[in-house]
Amino acid sequence: MGFFSEEFLSWLDQHADEIDKKSCQAGEELIEKIAAEGAFRVGVPKVLGGLGGSDQDVIDILAELAQHSLTASFISWGQRTLIDNILHTDNAYFKEVYLEKLLSGEYAGATALSNAVKFLSDLEELNVSIVEEDGNLYLKGRLPWVTNARADRFLSIFVAGFEDGSHQPLVLAVPSDAENFSRSADLEFVSLQGGNTAALTFNHVPLQEEWILAQDAQAFLAENRPAFLGYQFGLALGLAEKSLAEVEANLSVRSILREEWEEQVAALTEIQDQLYRGLLQPGYFVERPKELFQLRIDIVDVVAQSLLLELQASGGRGYLSNSTSGFIRRWNEGAFLPIVSPSAVQLRHILEAS
Repeated sequence: MGFFSEEFLSWLDQHADEIDKKSCQAGEELIEKIAAEGAFRVGVPKVLGGLGGSDQDVIDILAELAQHSLTASFISWGQRTLIDNILHTDNAYFKEVYLEKLLSGEYAGATALSNAVKFLSDLEELNVSIVEEDGNLYLKGRLPWVTNARADRFLSIFVAGFEDGSHQPLVLAVPSDAENFSRSADLEFVSLQGGNTAALTFNHVPLQEEWILAQDAQAFLAENRPAFLGYQFGLALGLAEKSLAEVEANLSVRSILREEWEEQVAALTEIQDQLYRGLLQPGYFVERPKELFQLRIDIVDVVAQSLLLELQASGGRGYLSNSTSGFIRRWNEGAFLPIVSPSAVQLRHILEAS
């Protein structure tokens, strides 16, 4: 028994291809529809308006969405990751002002922490700087790729560093109506086009003290990285599960694929088990991030192999443009997973350097 209502899943299946290919009204409605199902309240303490539950429950919900639409799962990952960061900040402002708005989908959560994760691994410089002028602080810079940045009413989380190096980088969350803060037109993607992905520009934005989630970005992100990365597994788990289910449905006529199908099912189950065991142990992946990085690399390979098996199982009919199987959408969605930041290549660099 899944989490989502049949009514919602029917709507999502009906619009999945449109959301994947176009910047559209259905894409604009998606966050609020998912929120109306109560999805973002899972894993949030009841005292804060949530439904309770664990990180595993959050991943299961993201996986269920990914079986129907990777776009839906990806924007929900961004939403839920921002919520998780708000749950762990010492700054009560965000819980008081934005938490319920994010849980209800009134505000979208645009998570832009990939740049920070790469910065902390010495792979990239920070894209946004903090400059001081006449005793006031301002933000300048550009985040080139941020998903779930709707036309309005979104909150974007990222890390900014002081231009003069006088202080350590800060974790910030800036609302879309901030002064001198702007959003580009949607970026043009091969897939996931309805996910409201755009570049965000900070053109001398006055920095408000209440926007600071954490004064020590490195410590805060290291503590919260297991959820940031762990929730991303929901995308891959759901896509692989759906693909392998399609293979299974065709094994009666494609029995030659059974052994390979069993291998991928076993590999997927093992990755999921290792992930859930680690997340259940407090601090496990904080102390052993390399294990989490390797699992992320491994699951990308499982998704790729599962999609290739699905193509072989479906044969030529899966390649027809009027096919109702959803295979071509899943194939394009699967091509996105290796480049989700931190990408598989970046994680390999980190593991090799360590």
